[in-house]
Amino acid sequence: MGNNSEMPLLYITNTKGKLTGILTYSHAYQYMGFRFEVHRYLGPSKLNKNGEPSVATGRKFWAAWKAWDKLTDEEKAKTRI
Repeated sequence: MGNNSEMPLLYITNTKGKLTGILTYSHAYQYMGFRFEVHRYLGPSKLNKNGEPSVATGRKFWAAWKAWDKLTDEEKAKTRI
């Protein structure tokens, strides 16, 4: 998935500009009524409306994700939330 699969990084610095931490996270997407994130190692994960991982992941979600995965990188970027 090109650059869209790269995990974003947030560098945390103190008031003197010294690096004190690094936060990594996955991009979140919304497609065909589902919210999900795609981790470069763990793959897709369905999300609830509040952004928490969903307990239930059924056939409809996997069908939507399969359709999303066939999109071009440009089209996928347009579904990022």
